[in-house]
Amino acid sequence: MPGQASLETREDYNALLDALMPFAEEMLKKHGEFFPFGAAVSTMGEVTAHATYDGNETLPSEEVIASLVQGFQTEARAGKIRATGICYDGCIVQGGKKVDAVIISLEHVSANASKTCVPYTKSMFGKYRFGDMIAALEEPKVFVTG
Repeated sequence: MPGQASLETREDYNALLDALMPFAEEMLKKHGEFFPFGAAVSTMGEVTAHATYDGNETLPSEEVIASLVQGFQTEARAGKIRATGICYDGCIVQGGKKVDAVIISLEHVSANASKTCVPYTKSMFGKYRFGDMIAALEEPKVFVTG
């Protein structure tokens, strides 16, 4: 049934969220920002962290994300992974205004892809408050044929 994630897909997505979200929160609290990073679930069910770095500290997030997607595509074609997550700092529109959010693009070999957003605010005293997760379907980028 389209749009209905299988149990394995949901379990893999939960494992990726559990790996990615705490690190994003930690980086925000320590540095106020973070470079995009990712994680993948191997065909054996192991979650591994993934990052890309070419020595350039000012590389745009879009290029870092594209590099992560490319690396995941290579692993997917080789049959090594069954799910991926790419986490980045961005903005979403909520209640008619732009708000900061941790955004996690999740994808599964079943061709199911979604974007999970966690809005956040920073108080005057530097404390971060994270809102509820919001999820929406997304076009697959890693597990694509052709």
